[in-house]
Amino acid sequence: MIFHEWSLIFFTVLAQTAVGGYLLVSSRALAMGHSVEKINSYKVPMFVLWAIMGIGFIFSTTHLGSPLRAFNAFNQLGTAWLSNEVFFGAAFFAVGGLQWLLSVLKKGGANLQKALMVVAMVLGAIFMYSMVKVYMIDTVPTWFNIYTPISFVMTIVVAGLLLSQFVFVSAKDSRFSIDRNIAILAIVAIALSLLATIGKANLIGDIQSSVVKASELVDGLGSYLLIQVALLMLGLLFWIVPLVNKSSVSSITLSVALILVLASELVGRGLFYSLHMTSGL
Repeated sequence: MIFHEWSLIFFTVLAQTAVGGYLLVSSRALAMGHSVEKINSYKVPMFVLWAIMGIGFIFSTTHLGSPLRAFNAFNQLGTAWLSNEVFFGAAFFAVGGLQWLLSVLKKGGANLQKALMVVAMVLGAIFMYSMVKVYMIDTVPTWFNIYTPISFVMTIVVAGLLLSQFVFVSAKDSRFSIDRNIAILAIVAIALSLLATIGKANLIGDIQSSVVKASELVDGLGSYLLIQVALLMLGLLFWIVPLVNKSSVSSITLSVALILVLASELVGRGLFYSLHMTSGL
């Protein structure tokens, strides 16, 4: 089974999706100079984003030996990337969640909410950078390569883009329209994700220690890769078919596409953890 590290699999994928979605939604709000009324109109669909982030953090706690001692994760803040990841992840959740809460309560005004957006975006970016650095371990050759940051970034981009569009469509943002350019962007993003998957698969075939080949660590590696790609392509189908047919894009079709893309990312992340190996014995 490739889901033996299910806590970390779900945490990393869901956190990256939520951060990617938040960065895109907030960037649009800031670039368009949204009024407080427009920002507040996002409050219902943004609940989905924060629910995804919250579920991700719940999964992360199941990875702890003792949840009551979770505060010890902050002990090496500034010197250990794991402590940095936990701190900046919690800070992003707190600041971004506060901005969302103010929009729900219709408090604070546009300037305060936009300031919180900027702070949350910076914290989210540092959170993602810290997450990448946690896995760049030079004694783990299957992780210590360019495809680890690429695959993490592609999850942020692909799943985050899809989640942000779900927010815009669900909020009935009249100034946002999903057109051919969005379809092209979706295709390009998923194409890059597929290239990263293929590149990582080729690299795995060349990695081995004195004990084992990386390609032998997962039974049915090829089948799992096919499932990952098939789910991703099916998600793309639900994503862009309404655009190609010039039919109405609904939050329902985007939800189905998001579920399929997340399923693909979870399979890929399961393979990532299952391919863990060390250089020596």
